[in-house]
Amino acid sequence: MGGWSTAMSWLSMRSLVARIRRKLARIGAVAASRPPSSRRQAIERIQKSPGLLVPWLDLIGLVKEDFPSSLREQVLSHDLTRSGVILCFQEELQNRMAADLNQASLQLKQEDPVAVCGVVAAEMIRLKTIAQCRDAHAEGNYYRDAEPHIQKQWDGVIWPIIQDLDFREVLELAPGHGRNTELLRRLAGSITLVDVNLNCIEACRERFGEQRDGCRFRYFVTDGDTLAMVDSSSQTLVYSFDSMVHFDSSVVRAYVLEIARVLRPGGSAFLHHSNYGTVAPNSDWAHNHGNRSDMTAELMRGFAAEAGLDVAFQRLSGTADGWGLEDLDAFTVLRRPAVA
Repeated sequence: MGGWSTAMSWLSMRSLVARIRRKLARIGAVAASRPPSSRRQAIERIQKSPGLLVPWLDLIGLVKEDFPSSLREQVLSHDLTRSGVILCFQEELQNRMAADLNQASLQLKQEDPVAVCGVVAAEMIRLKTIAQCRDAHAEGNYYRDAEPHIQKQWDGVIWPIIQDLDFREVLELAPGHGRNTELLRRLAGSITLVDVNLNCIEACRERFGEQRDGCRFRYFVTDGDTLAMVDSSSQTLVYSFDSMVHFDSSVVRAYVLEIARVLRPGGSAFLHHSNYGTVAPNSDWAHNHGNRSDMTAELMRGFAAEAGLDVAFQRLSGTADGWGLEDLDAFTVLRRPAVA
């Protein structure tokens, strides 16, 4: 396998960076106004236009030194400024955060602006990483180039871990163009495919249709951190390989909570995720080795406990599995406790 995953991720990110630069050039005038010189002035601007991103970014910049160190590091690494990459997604974030920003603007009248901005900043970071990761994997070349490697990965890494799991009702999270699905369908009674990219869902639908060799398929587009379209206690297995490695830790937490909801009692989740947070905590995945996020194996265990899931299996994954850096990733199997 070598360093193919790192190389493919680099090519994908190079394409994303080029698109971001073009978009930033087009929207450069958006943040052309002079930044506020004080917290008071920044808050006054927010009160006038609470749903706009830039006034909040200005206030975050003025109060960030008073944030807890971990959040301050995240704000810096994700460049939450009026000239940062976040502006590429400002319309999307303004739409998704509209109610939260309006509520936060009311809280500014009575509460500590540091605390209010801390909540806003954390949500901005979470939604920015979803949008950035989605756009980085919108093109099909990565999936085409990765496809020839999946059988070796399946035989050598994946199957030894998942061979005893229940494949009757499978949910595959972030399937891309279906290279894992092709192998899962030979075992599953049904597969529910959920991806943040519509073009990935369309590619899988074209590839597999509604039914193939006795396996039924369903297709859904997610907003990037929920499985709201999937019924509770309906899945025997949730599967995600070579996708969650890019998900910010806050996004992984949201998905683990959802996984706990959709799994049947006794059901399992096989999750391939980053462990790079041990090297670069509170970092931006887009700038990390192999585009890995700030997740860790330890964080996954904590998220599992919070969701009421057991950690049935976990091991670190690195150069022996082809990732190019020792202990870069982790494989975790979570299990929902069976009903007594």
